[in-house]
Amino acid sequence: MDKNEFKRLMDGYLQGKLSNDKRELLQRWYDSFGESEVGVPGMEDQEGMTALKEELYGRIHGAIQPKKTPLRKITVFRWAAIAALFVLALGTMVWLYSHQNDKFGETSTHVVSAYHQIRTGIKQIKKVDLPDGSMLYVNANSTIRIREPLLANKREIFLDEGEVYFEVARDSLRPFIVHTPSLKMEVLGTAFNVKSYKTLDDVTIEVQHGKVRVSDSQRVLDELTAFKGLNYRKANGQTERISLNNDEVNAWTRGIVALQKADFNELAQTLYNLYGVRLEHGEGRTANHHYNLTIHADRSLEETMAIICGIHNTKYRRKDNVVTIYP
Repeated sequence: MDKNEFKRLMDGYLQGKLSNDKRELLQRWYDSFGESEVGVPGMEDQEGMTALKEELYGRIHGAIQPKKTPLRKITVFRWAAIAALFVLALGTMVWLYSHQNDKFGETSTHVVSAYHQIRTGIKQIKKVDLPDGSMLYVNANSTIRIREPLLANKREIFLDEGEVYFEVARDSLRPFIVHTPSLKMEVLGTAFNVKSYKTLDDVTIEVQHGKVRVSDSQRVLDELTAFKGLNYRKANGQTERISLNNDEVNAWTRGIVALQKADFNELAQTLYNLYGVRLEHGEGRTANHHYNLTIHADRSLEETMAIICGIHNTKYRRKDNVVTIYP
């Protein structure tokens, strides 16, 4: 019985204008509550029934009977039906509210989901084993959320900030989906790396083996296979295909960071991850320099800065945790 039909029947019943057939229909609907272990809310005992009468009659009497009439004795059946109408209206409001929330967020009242958040700090790399057999390495200064439980039809990870290397257990029935603020990556079983720091202009995806489908909010951008990568420019959505060496994809998990044509921001993020210092540029063209070098985490900051400054014949000075490069 839908909401409109129920309201028509109740209106006719309360005004004494309901035909025998309609009364029988309403009676069958009400009788169906007797088969429920829960029953009709508020009708378990006389005290509850009386309280329900006093509350509900004031709320809906005007809507059902617009004309003012003397309050008359009403049967238990009639109050049960009114209670059911109130519950139906309340349920409708909850449904509308939950669907309104669906437009603005991922969580609704229909699917109860939780997220296990993992965060790393300076110089931290965390290994995470998932229940499906997949394995993650989370780089320094990163934040990820893992949807729990991993649903029956998909496995989802949200990379809110940072870099993660994924070794995904193959499962043809449940794709493995990685979300960044800009992109979505979908795989079945593969190994790949995603770098998406807020300080960087690009999101970079690098595939070691398998296949990764990369999409933005509007379209599929590329399908990457082994030793292929993609740079996605966050400002305008432009993409650039890149080729990789086998050792480059996850070298950072072993404390080795290979930078190729890295701009100042990428160099600064790398030094912050490894040493916890803030890299700044001084006067001149130092802000526009690019760098090809390999940084080893087991080297001291002084050794690393000597190598960096040797590339463009620059100098540096350090004050507390701020390192400035200048001509």
